[in-house]
Amino acid sequence: MKKSQKIVIIVFVVVMLTAVPIFYLMNSNKNGLTESEAISLLKAVYPEFKNYPNDNLPPQSIQTKQASNGWYVAFVQEGSGRPILEAKCFLVRDDKTITSIGVYVPKVGEDSVDDLSGKNIFKLWIK
Repeated sequence: MKKSQKIVIIVFVVVMLTAVPIFYLMNSNKNGLTESEAISLLKAVYPEFKNYPNDNLPPQSIQTKQASNGWYVAFVQEGSGRPILEAKCFLVRDDKTITSIGVYVPKVGEDSVDDLSGKNIFKLWIK
């Protein structure tokens, strides 16, 4: 193999080793939605959630769970005697469309059966 052919091959390999990672990084999260973007979109569409999370009485929290096509986001109003007073769940897809998944308002005694804190809140809607 000639010296010029070796140089061309080495240059080609170096270019590919630098171009492929750059291309991957630029396109890997092109349509992906971050957790904070999903929450911000919901707060913009539903202004009643703008003060979530907070430690006021009753406390209000935001729970999230990544989906294959976006984020599940639950706005949870917590109680002291009852673990949950109300919870609303949404799916924010990577294309920024929002779907209401459901609302949970427990009946007396219903919320004490299962632990619904943290990520467990999603078992109400996601099977």
